[in-house]
Amino acid sequence: MNDREFKEALGKDPAFTAKMALDFAVLVAKQAEEVYSAKGMAFPVQVSSTLLYILRAGTASLLEIARALDHPHQLVAQRIKIMDKLGLLSKEPDPNDGRRTVFRLTDAGKAQGDRLEAYCKEAAAVFSALSDEVGTDLITHLRRAVVSLETSPLIDRFPAPDNTKAEEDAA
Repeated sequence: MNDREFKEALGKDPAFTAKMALDFAVLVAKQAEEVYSAKGMAFPVQVSSTLLYILRAGTASLLEIARALDHPHQLVAQRIKIMDKLGLLSKEPDPNDGRRTVFRLTDAGKAQGDRLEAYCKEAAAVFSALSDEVGTDLITHLRRAVVSLETSPLIDRFPAPDNTKAEEDAA
């Protein structure tokens, strides 16, 4: 089996549904980079949700962003670091809690945020058309899958292990 055949086999195997979802996300992000560039959006796709949250919130701490996006603290910290290097945000200590840092967009960050808002309106139409093209509402199906797994995690969906073999081996 060559690499292409292996990849095709995984793409048809329901056991690798998560890989297909990741492949889709990576493909969308890669193609969106080209769109971002054409629209003068000077930040990587992966910081979009963080930028949008700060734009809409006005100010936010790392913890607030992580909670709002349901992303790990470390991932949000990486995105903040990228945005900081690009000059898209400023940080200052919270006047009410010196341990906490508050982030806000710079003028450049706000301008990029406005471009992101415009992109989002167009992207909604593009992804709706893609849903029509493939004959299913991608957002609805993805949301349902997430809710289903939150309600009944994978561990609950697998058959209980047969411990008799393990017990026999231990004896």
